[in-house]
Amino acid sequence: MTLRDLREDDVDTIVSYCNDPAMEVWTTVPWPYRREHALEYVHAGRRAWAEGSRFDFGIEYEGRLVGAVDLRRPVLPALAEVGFALAPAARGRGVMSRALRLVLPWGARQGIEVVQWRANAGNWASRRAAWSVGFTVEGPIAGLLEHRGRIVDGWLASMRLNADTVFTPAHPWFDPVTLTGRSVRLRTSRESDVPRYVQGMADAHNRWWLPGLPATYTEADARHQLRRDAEKAASGEALSWVITDPELDVMLGEVLVFVRSARDGQGEIGYWMHPEGRGRGLATEATFLAARHALLPLAEGGLGWNNLGLRASVDNVASQRVAEKAGFRRTGLERGIRLPPDRSARVDLVKYDMTPADLATLGYPS
Repeated sequence: MTLRDLREDDVDTIVSYCNDPAMEVWTTVPWPYRREHALEYVHAGRRAWAEGSRFDFGIEYEGRLVGAVDLRRPVLPALAEVGFALAPAARGRGVMSRALRLVLPWGARQGIEVVQWRANAGNWASRRAAWSVGFTVEGPIAGLLEHRGRIVDGWLASMRLNADTVFTPAHPWFDPVTLTGRSVRLRTSRESDVPRYVQGMADAHNRWWLPGLPATYTEADARHQLRRDAEKAASGEALSWVITDPELDVMLGEVLVFVRSARDGQGEIGYWMHPEGRGRGLATEATFLAARHALLPLAEGGLGWNNLGLRASVDNVASQRVAEKAGFRRTGLERGIRLPPDRSARVDLVKYDMTPADLATLGYPS
């Protein structure tokens, strides 16, 4: 890879990748993008470079131009914003991560002390590139950006640059790998699951045991939950799976693991079932599969955690049965924690946990 100046003979390539539909959705480049736009972009970049207000680099990969990355200093010389774009054929190959690991240290040598990154909420490819070099993202922030005449929610991140900056991820990004058992398959959620979420959250049993649900759970609430789950996975906070039938692929519940202490490798697990998924042992098998994934070493494809906790209300016998059949060990009580929806007296939570050593003694749950 080489970062170099942009030239007039790059114009046709720039026009080609700037007319990719993703550029209209996620960037503010003129649309449709014409040759005159590319020429002005190249010439304006040269003027800005001479002024020291913006530094444009073409990304040359395997001998051809595949995109661009720039550092803009609109206010103070020590503060810059990074922007980038890639041709479709170059995406998904780690190209932008490599380009950022070249341009950010260069910026530090020019006196840039802090660099910011912004993107429309939902631009996961851009966010993953920023994450890969150490940005920690905040948001979504309401109305952060203007996009083609309207205000949109956005993500924001910043990074301090100095000689000791290490351009590696600051936290994990949890990608939910598909886990298959005898009777269930755990997979990532998708739009087609929304009606099943609504049905599950309308169930009286779930409404009693799951705190904080809206009075009426709608499809908009379900989509918000899917976005929130994706945000938590990208932030290294939690990982969730939809529980499905392996043959019909119908959503039958959800299981999630979330971080309690990243430093100590401690997490917790939770689950709920659609009414059609109860009484068949599916929650037990799903809980075991998710717990095993959390506790398996990184080298074996797991999360490498040291301890996974589980809590259930003392009066939620079904949830306790799931925990025990899945192989969790009861460790005690947390008193006066849970407040039921009817606002009656608080109840205790039964505490369970599982460690990697327990996996060696566990077979598949019965």
